[in-house]
Amino acid sequence: MREALAARDIAAVFRLLKAHGVSQRRIAWLTGQSQPEVSDIARGRVVMAYEVLSRIATGLQIPRGYMGLAYAPDAGSAGLVPDGSGASSWLGTGVVGGEGGSEVERRAFIALAAQAALVGVSAADWDRIRIRPSAPVTVGQLGVSDAAALESSVVFYRAQDDALGGGAVRSAITGHLDWATGLLDAPAADAAVRARVMTAVADLHSVAGWASFDTGDHSAAQRHFANALVLAKQSDRSDLAAKVLFQSGRVLLHGRDAIAALKLFQLGQAAADDAHCPRAAALLTLNAAWAYAEMGKPAQASEMLARAGDALAREQDPDQAPSWLAFMGHAEIDGITGMTANALAARDRGYAEQAAEHATRSRAARPESDARSRTSDLLAIAANLLRAGDQAAGMTAAREALSAVRALHSRRLTDRLGWISQAASLYPRSDDARQVVADIATVRGGHAPAV
Repeated sequence: MREALAARDIAAVFRLLKAHGVSQRRIAWLTGQSQPEVSDIARGRVVMAYEVLSRIATGLQIPRGYMGLAYAPDAGSAGLVPDGSGASSWLGTGVVGGEGGSEVERRAFIALAAQAALVGVSAADWDRIRIRPSAPVTVGQLGVSDAAALESSVVFYRAQDDALGGGAVRSAITGHLDWATGLLDAPAADAAVRARVMTAVADLHSVAGWASFDTGDHSAAQRHFANALVLAKQSDRSDLAAKVLFQSGRVLLHGRDAIAALKLFQLGQAAADDAHCPRAAALLTLNAAWAYAEMGKPAQASEMLARAGDALAREQDPDQAPSWLAFMGHAEIDGITGMTANALAARDRGYAEQAAEHATRSRAARPESDARSRTSDLLAIAANLLRAGDQAAGMTAAREALSAVRALHSRRLTDRLGWISQAASLYPRSDDARQVVADIATVRGGHAPAV
């Protein structure tokens, strides 16, 4: 039962209950579902919605920590934090989500993320995980101009990160953030100004986390994301919380933990639903498709891609999207569709042409200033042209991609060069392929390939 709960395999949970004499009618009554719903789930229907999982946990009196929904003090050996000090204590050590972090640490972060985004953390937990300024900030009363200036800074740093890579801007972002976090304790002219400043600091944590992820510092990235989640919740911006959960999931996806990443994407979908934000819902569903592809589940991946397109089509006023979701559009759909097919093509080259086609469309639609995403698309194009058998075009794209990666400060893209190495190994007799693999090994310095 504990294994089924940890995997959120609700079908197995219901079947185990039935085997021990608990009827489907009683399960339905306890969990607030209809009996046909319970029967469908027992036959294998996947439960993804956080609200439904939460209702099942509450109705069946399951410690929420067993399902990674939130920290539960009685989670015990399957739980999140053995010393009972709370999921956030792992963040206090700076190791949550770190590259190669343990399963317990990842579960702890997922539990904290669920609590922060959907319920809110206690004052004690917030005090424990909060990143504070290195020195007190002395400012007068915050006004509209202060909030606007901070918002403009966030937009600037995000653009610089996209154009240059996290390694080029991380120090500047974290330095500015060290000052900006002090504004949270400053007096404000009114509640609206306070909310804008809090949202902007949350957004700046999001950018700092993304830049940290890009440098390979996954632990720092998840710490920034945890702070962003708490502040997004406090400022009632569930759409920003959804964006941060997407970012957190991508850290785990890069670390090859697709199952844990999917849990965060599902939490993000719940936050997007709370915000009534189709654009955020599309983003999270899109990345869930990539996670399913990494798990070798093409049918589920295809279903998620279709849902993402449908969600974006429901957006009524694209021009009103918040700045932190401005990137999420049709180019991003093509880009992540290409990455989904790329993950499938690593196992089955029948997906290679589809991957190259979507990545090509994505790259053409992105502005030149979005250099990192365009380079990521180019990496997928090169790898999948080679997988599809077009050696000449694939090698040309591979050399171009290698040059583009060298020009950026992104450990994440350096890791993704492994896609090309894998594809080039299909041509063992080619001198060009062997040279590209050798050049990639030099640039990567022996790093293992990642998502």
